Amino acid sequence: MKSEKYLKLNPNGLIPTFVDEEVGSVFESNAILEYIASKYDKEGKFSYKEQDDPKLYWHQKEWLYFQATQFASHTLSRGVYYNQMKPNDEFTREHVLHNFTKLYDVIEGQLTENGTGWLIGDKFTIVDIAFATGNHRRIEAFAGTDYEIEDFDEKYPKVVKWYENVLAVDGVKDVLN
Repeated sequence: MKSEKYLKLNPNGLIPTFVDEEVGSVFESNAILEYIASKYDKEGKFSYKEQDDPKLYWHQKEWLYFQATQFASHTLSRGVYYNQMKPNDEFTREHVLHNFTKLYDVIEGQLTENGTGWLIGDKFTIVDIAFATGNHRRIEAFAGTDYEIEDFDEKYPKVVKWYENVLAVDGVKDVLN
């Protein structure tokens, strides 16, 4: 990942990087999802197209940005870092849990408002893929640790049901496990 060859594809030297002969490399998870949706999901099975539904297209974008900036980089990555560092610090633990609570309150609210079982619109989309990956990582990283959210299933029943819906999509369990 830090080789000169890889850094030409992804200057930050991180995974993932998607290479396509048409555009070269695309890095950052949600940019990759958008690119794949744009190029390969022409019929809009897993995404919303601007020309077909501008409102849902822009909701898709805003939720992908929210997932990348608030969920993945701000909260999940900090939680993983602190969990690995094992600070004996109640403030740090409470801060991480508070941020997760705020985020899951937003996600629970979105699922309640949308009412379809999906984060946006009425189908499984790249937004669900992005959030499901982060949610899976949270479960994987924090189960049984000080950073596990107590009574998650009771606090976030719509998130739990949504994640079950995501896992029921053909192939998702295989990719996450």
